[in-house]
Amino acid sequence: MTKSQWDRPDERLLAYLERLAQACIARDHDALDKLLRLNVSSHLPRAVRDEVEYFRRARAGTLRAPIKVMRYLHKMRQLAAGPAETLQFILPLSNSVTRSTRRVKSSGLRRAVRRR
Repeated sequence: MTKSQWDRPDERLLAYLERLAQACIARDHDALDKLLRLNVSSHLPRAVRDEVEYFRRARAGTLRAPIKVMRYLHKMRQLAAGPAETLQFILPLSNSVTRSTRRVKSSGLRRAVRRR
């Protein structure tokens, strides 16, 4: 099995997230402006990007911490450090699970059958 570049976050993304978290903590508006202009910022989840935008516009005296940015950074570090085999789990389906769905006549959607 060949290893894809999408299996885990690369060092550039981790370095970018580190700089982003440090700029949020330091309330460095100029650094946040520069970091948000980079192309890699389009890969951030919306909640993280919104929080960075808040810190870019916030006053220097605010006491709010960049929790979402730091949580996302922590998740990416864990993905980068973990072995590739444990990044995704395969859940086996039992026969009872596969038999509990049926087709609805009016559309092609599947709906769970009620058990009595």
